Amino acid sequence: MSNRLQRIIKTTIARLFSLHVLVLLAGALLTTSAITIGSTNASAETGAKQLLFINSHHRGYGWSDEVESGLRETFESSAVPIELSVVYLDTLRHDALPIKEKLADILALKHVSEATDLVITSDNAALDFALAHQNELFPRQPIIYTALKDFSTNAYDVNTRVTGISEYTDYQQAINVALSLHPKTQSLAFIGSQREPHNQRIIDIIKESVVPVLSSKLDIEIYIDKSIDELDDMLSELPTNTIVFALSNTLPKIDGMLYSPAETARLLASVTPFPVYTFWHSHIGHGAIGGQIVTGFSQGKAAAQLALQVLASDVDAPLPGHQTAPASLFFDLEAAKKHRIDKKLLPEGARFINYQAPIWQEYKTEALTTLVIVFGLLSLVLAFVLLAKRQTETIHQISDENVELTHALDINQETLDDVTHQLEEVNTIDDLTGLANVRHFNDMLDKELRRASRYKTPLSLLLISVDQFDGYIHTHGEEDASEQLVTISQVIKDTCQRSSDVLAFLLDNKYAIILPHTTRDNSKVVCQKLHDGLKQKNLPFILSKTGAITLSIGLSSLESTADRINPQHMLNTSEMMRIDAERKGGNGTRSDVIAIQSPQNTIHKDK
Repeated sequence: MSNRLQRIIKTTIARLFSLHVLVLLAGALLTTSAITIGSTNASAETGAKQLLFINSHHRGYGWSDEVESGLRETFESSAVPIELSVVYLDTLRHDALPIKEKLADILALKHVSEATDLVITSDNAALDFALAHQNELFPRQPIIYTALKDFSTNAYDVNTRVTGISEYTDYQQAINVALSLHPKTQSLAFIGSQREPHNQRIIDIIKESVVPVLSSKLDIEIYIDKSIDELDDMLSELPTNTIVFALSNTLPKIDGMLYSPAETARLLASVTPFPVYTFWHSHIGHGAIGGQIVTGFSQGKAAAQLALQVLASDVDAPLPGHQTAPASLFFDLEAAKKHRIDKKLLPEGARFINYQAPIWQEYKTEALTTLVIVFGLLSLVLAFVLLAKRQTETIHQISDENVELTHALDINQETLDDVTHQLEEVNTIDDLTGLANVRHFNDMLDKELRRASRYKTPLSLLLISVDQFDGYIHTHGEEDASEQLVTISQVIKDTCQRSSDVLAFLLDNKYAIILPHTTRDNSKVVCQKLHDGLKQKNLPFILSKTGAITLSIGLSSLESTADRINPQHMLNTSEMMRIDAERKGGNGTRSDVIAIQSPQNTIHKDK
């Protein structure tokens, strides 16, 4: 038995008498439970290359999970048999140093130095761990890193057994892509956070490399660790032609916690009318237009390709040089359309989400069915006309032909009516206002409630009515009333511009707005903006106390809960609040919070 192994066993037995150390050891063992490193004999029998993937984070962390997916997909599609084992350092949730020490001992006990052909690391912590224990754990194995932040080859040039893939840092090129889509841009606003070292590094790069290049042409503002309310005020003072860039994937809350990447993107898109671009894949689909982005999947795929290249080379051959992962252009077409960006102007080779196929493609089945039916009808009519001309011998024969023709037309009319009904069923837009109709609203309310309970996120519902609208119709007429409904719809569209918001026009001349991921306090801000927006329109109404059209808004908000809420319950709560607002003279908002206290639901009403 080697001196190294004897020392490890003695040290481990001595430390087992400490309960604190025992807990740390159990955590390390759980962390490495995914390791399935086979013996040298097993590797020889199967012919598979044994690769060890050291993950800085934990299973379920989106970025590193994508890196692992890129590795596995590339290895599975290759001709080389690969057995990939994974260990997790869990540095985001625990003190990394004790875990690293225990993990190094466990890997030594598993003879990883003899059973592994190559090591892949994800993020800086994993690479630091591999280099710190390279002599005893990986003395002969090549080390390939991926997702390396703050990349500098100088730190690793002296180690001939290390190479890999760094994260993309050409932020100037990414900004140039956005400027090409907005040629009239006057100013740039960079929004970031210094809570994490990598975010601080991005801010430094922008200040050192980007600002000096662009400051002579554009006004540049950098907002660091500002609250959403502060950003709302600051961004409102910028020129109309402004572009916003999200430097950090998260922003701080008032309570010191951090918003999730999805919440960060939604909030940034909601507090400013300016286009929001990002360097983070997790922001795509939540209000940001997109930009030039590196994904964890592309990092993993590039690292896997580099690993296959190294495995195919001679053992003593020099490793390939350090590489940069390819960046991808991602765009949310729904967000791009909102800011009037033509899809044709987007860079070639870009990838899209929320792509809306042309209407003829979306309904081509229905259109072809209708054409076939119409052609069939015309063919039948023509056939019966020709038959009627030939059958002129007796009135009885002509009568019989007419009966058959009438019957055939009735059948085909029923078929045509069925097709028309199906086409009406797929329509989700109200013809007058351009908002969603009642059927689509009911479907989306049920879906958003399910999603809110699944992810324990807040959800708010606004029901809106025009004060004394029956009196307005009587005074001004139906046509003028319809025009005002369209104007109010536009105010709602201008106020609620998030891609996730659902804007609908219901029966009895009412509006409804579903605000996902929105608490009551934030929803009240939206309500006040609706009142202010309509006030600016100043739509004359002689029966109103203010001399103009006003709104009564009923708001119900569901705070984060895993319990299911019946859509009708939430709808009834908003309706009661709307009626309460009307009774108090209109031109106001009343709101409830639906809080879940199992087994019964409790409603908290604002004073």
